[in-house]
Amino acid sequence: MHRKSAFTLIELLVVIAIIGILVAILVPASMKGIEMARRSSCANNLKALGASFLAYSAEHKGELPHFRDLPPADGSFQEINDFSAIVALVYTNGYVTDLRLWVCPSDKLDANNASVSVAPDIANFKSKYGNCSYMYISGYHQARTAEIPAAAPMLCDESNQQEYGPATPGNMPPIGPEDNHGASIRNVLFLDGHVLTIKDANAANAIFDDLKRPEVICSVD
Repeated sequence: MHRKSAFTLIELLVVIAIIGILVAILVPASMKGIEMARRSSCANNLKALGASFLAYSAEHKGELPHFRDLPPADGSFQEINDFSAIVALVYTNGYVTDLRLWVCPSDKLDANNASVSVAPDIANFKSKYGNCSYMYISGYHQARTAEIPAAAPMLCDESNQQEYGPATPGNMPPIGPEDNHGASIRNVLFLDGHVLTIKDANAANAIFDDLKRPEVICSVD
């Protein structure tokens, strides 16, 4: 007579417990790996955008796209509280025509809880509500800036809170857990074209620590 083998209840419970432990170990590691890949893709977006902006600068005597192209008759500068104008400028002039570059793969929500997606076309591009994951820092000139290019931030992961203002460096809203890569982490493109991941409890403001003349720049999302 051959007796059929079978799991006992205790053995079954042990197997279930082992599977549970493995899941608890592997799922967070897997999620961390996915986020690292997304963070790398985000950095590549910024590098591509940086190359395009520097190409624009090279063809415009060192000028970078900015919000002061249209001074009114009295000579004062006109500020534009919307990054969409800059995106439209570089798009229509052929510098950044792939609208997917403006969306970080980790970005899920924008201001007012708008879901994030790639704009169908430039006419429907909205930087504030759903089609852009990055904040732009305007006011540099490649040849005349007082800043060290390797220490001057030009584009970075945005916060879901309003970030516009001529004097925002040092007073930026904090990066929260719902922002692109979670709290305290920000990918930053610098004026020399390199991208760095800043990990700092005050990452929103730390990117401006080494600026010499923050008063002449304007951050806008």
